[in-house]
Amino acid sequence: MTARRGWVLVTGASRGIGGATAMALAGRGFDLVLWARSADALADTAEQARALGARVRTATVDVGDAGQVASAAESIDAAEGLAGLVLNAGRGVWSPLADIDPEDWSATIRTNLDGTYHVLRETLPHLIAHGHGLLVGMLSDSVLHPFAERAAYSASKSGMSALLEVVRREVRASGVRVSAVLPSRVDTYFQGSQAEAGPGTREGALTAAEVAEVVAGLFELPPNVEIRQVQLAAMTSTYGLFPERVVL
Repeated sequence: MTARRGWVLVTGASRGIGGATAMALAGRGFDLVLWARSADALADTAEQARALGARVRTATVDVGDAGQVASAAESIDAAEGLAGLVLNAGRGVWSPLADIDPEDWSATIRTNLDGTYHVLRETLPHLIAHGHGLLVGMLSDSVLHPFAERAAYSASKSGMSALLEVVRREVRASGVRVSAVLPSRVDTYFQGSQAEAGPGTREGALTAAEVAEVVAGLFELPPNVEIRQVQLAAMTSTYGLFPERVVL
C-alpha cells in the first residue's frame, strides 16, 4: 500500500492548531507523521486522522530535546519519504521582561527556536529527497509587532522567522518551498496571558480549524508556487497595532 498524496510531519499535533492541521491534511488525502509531548492526546488525534482514511505514524517527543528528536526521526524513515513538514510545536507565557523567570525564558527559546533547529536538522534531507517538499512554519503576528510582555515569545518567533529564511535560501535549488504562517489571536490551549486557556476562552479570535484550513490549503498549490508569508486574523478581533474589528 502506497501513500495517497505523500506523508506530512506535523509537530505539536496533539491538539490546537497542530491537531486541527492533522485533520485538515488527512481529509485532503495526506498520510501523517505526528509528533507531540502528550502521548494520550496524540493517540486521540491519530485515531481521528485514521478515521478519515490517513495512515498515521506517531512519536512522543519534546522538540526542544535533540536526542528525542533524533530518536523520533525513525518514524519518518518508516514513512517512505516526506512530502511536507508543519513546524507547529510552540510555547509562550506573557510576562514583563524584568519578571520573566529564567526557566520560562529558556523553555520558550528551547521549544520555539532550538526545537525548530532540531526538527529541521533531521527532516530537511527527507524534504530535499522528495523533490518539491513543502515546509510550513507556524509563526505569529508578534514577529511583525513585538508586543509588551512577550519578550521571550517574540524573540523566539523572530529567530524562527530568520531561520526559515536561511533555510529557504539553502534549499531553494532543490525545489523545497518554505511558507511562514503568521496568525493573530487563536482560540486554543496556548497559554499566553491566560492562567488557563482552551477553546472558548478567546472570544472573537481565529479558531484552530480556521488556521488549519489555511495551512492545508498551502499543500493544494502547484509545486511551482511558493506562498512565502501568510498573515491572518479574525475579522472580529483586533490585529497587531490596529484596533478595527467587525461585528458579525
